[in-house]
Amino acid sequence: MLKMFRKSFWVPYEDGTSYPTVSKAKEAISKYCEESGETCVFISDEEVKIGEKLYEIYRGYESGSRGNYGIKCTEK
Repeated sequence: MLKMFRKSFWVPYEDGTSYPTVSKAKEAISKYCEESGETCVFISDEEVKIGEKLYEIYRGYESGSRGNYGIKCTEK
């Protein structure tokens, strides 16, 4: 599948002014999944399985947010 057509979503991240560490990213993703009624299993620091799908975890600048950091999951 072409990269531009893969499903992706931003995970709510409270402190957008500081870079999300691996542990903060995992915490935010776990909270998101719990609130959404989904299960998640972390494969590595950069991969998570949510439900039956594998996602790549991006930690960095959130596009269009004027320099705020965020956490994005993109389907692999």
